[in-house]
Amino acid sequence: MLKRSIVLIVIMNSIFWQGCEYETIPGPVDCEENPVILDLVSVGDSNCELVDGRIEVVASGGTESYQFVIGEGEPQESPVFEGLGAGVYQITTFDENNCSATVEATVKNINGLNITFQTTEAGCNGSNGSLTVTATDGTEPYQFKINDGSFTGSNSFAGLPPGNYDLVVKDASGCEVSQAIRIKSGISFSASIDTIFKSNCSVCHSGSQFPDFRQFKNIHDNAELVKKVTGDRSMPEDGTLTQAEINMIACWVDDGALNN
Repeated sequence: MLKRSIVLIVIMNSIFWQGCEYETIPGPVDCEENPVILDLVSVGDSNCELVDGRIEVVASGGTESYQFVIGEGEPQESPVFEGLGAGVYQITTFDENNCSATVEATVKNINGLNITFQTTEAGCNGSNGSLTVTATDGTEPYQFKINDGSFTGSNSFAGLPPGNYDLVVKDASGCEVSQAIRIKSGISFSASIDTIFKSNCSVCHSGSQFPDFRQFKNIHDNAELVKKVTGDRSMPEDGTLTQAEINMIACWVDDGALNN
């Protein structure tokens, strides 16, 4: 008796589940054939205690028009971001086909406190993450805190689970720098997630049905949905995923569904 694998069919913004032998929908554009390119044009630094920094980028390639996003913000048509405090920012652009590219830019304090930082991964559902901060250019001593914690003289934080953290550093003059930081689980797509997809999704999602999971972009674009349907065990239909595999998919998606 043949088993059917579950396939996601998207038609006019509606979602249907259907056996893999029935209907074929063309896949989306392959972003690797005409990649989006994002370049950093300029960075304007900020005065201490103010948010007057500026970042400008330029996009090319792909299919115009472009949308630009800084951090977790909302998309905008302008490639210029203003009103920025000192910190490290990630800017991403998306083209008409939802292909993307990302650059990182650092806005520094002018004649004031600046920071750099390093993180270690926490592990999937673990608490082994750490954050180490280096402060320069300000007036010592420096103080450090994350989230709603109290300021401390220690520049290291350990025992952190995966997630987003707000780091604040201040010097003796009162100058402060805030920085959003993500501690990742460290689950690798190439080492772990790709194997799960090839072993459990290849029957239906190898070109005959949309989405074609042979293309990483299609996996990335459907990552949140894959997390949901594997988490509630509605996909794959035969329920062959172990709990460890389900956990790894969720951790990888929460890390940003990276091609790592």
